Amino acid sequence: MSLHDLFLRLDRAGPGDAESLHWAVAVAGTAPGARILDAGCGVGADTGTLATAVPGARVTALDAAEGFVRAVATKFPDATTVCGDMARPPSGPWDLIWSAGAVYNIGVGGALAAWRPVLAPGGRVAFSDLRWTSDTPPDEAQAFWQAQGVEMTGASALAAEVAAAGWRVRGARWIGRAGWLAYYAPLEAALADEIDADLAAAFRAEIACWKRWGDSYDYRLVVVEPA
Repeated sequence: MSLHDLFLRLDRAGPGDAESLHWAVAVAGTAPGARILDAGCGVGADTGTLATAVPGARVTALDAAEGFVRAVATKFPDATTVCGDMARPPSGPWDLIWSAGAVYNIGVGGALAAWRPVLAPGGRVAFSDLRWTSDTPPDEAQAFWQAQGVEMTGASALAAEVAAAGWRVRGARWIGRAGWLAYYAPLEAALADEIDADLAAAFRAEIACWKRWGDSYDYRLVVVEPA
C-alpha cells in the first residue's frame, strides 16, 4: 500500500481536530454564509467541519493530489472541489482561507503573498505550521526532524514571518496533544495492515519521536489578517 492509498483510508492526513478549528473560526470572526477555501485539504479532514462550524458556509476544497480531491468530493458532495496548486488559488474572493499543516509546501511568506489578492475585504487566514515549543529542543528531536528535511523554528520566528509578509496576528495557540492523537491513533492502527515496510517503519519512527519528545514541538495555529 502506498502513502497515497494509506491516507485515503484515514480521516485525516495530519495533526488537528475540530476543537482547534472551531477556535480559529471564532477568532477569525467568520460570519454565516462565508466563502471558505480549505487550502491543501488533503483527504478532507477539516472540509466537513468548516461547513458545520460556519452556518451556510460555501466551502471549496483545494489540493494538488487528484485522488484526494476525488475522495473529498465523494465524502462532502456539498463542497466545491478543485485540483490545483495552493500557490495559485481559485479567485474567490474568500472570507476565510484555512490551511492545516500545508503552508510548508510554499512557505509562510509565499502562502500569504499568494492568498492576499484573493481575500475578501475583511477576510482572514488561519493556518497551522510545525514549530518548536521550546528555545532548547532536545538534540534527538532536532536530529530526527532534520533527517526528514524539516528545518524547524519557534513561535516567535513564525510571528516574525507573518509580520514580514505584511500581516498581523489576531490569535495564536498550539493545537495540543488531542490534535496529534486524532492523527496518530488511527494511523498507528493502520500500520498493522499490509503497507510498504519502509513506509511503515518511517511512520513508526515518527510516532515514537512524538511519544518521547512531542512536548518540544507542536503545530502553531495562527489567525492572521492583512496589516
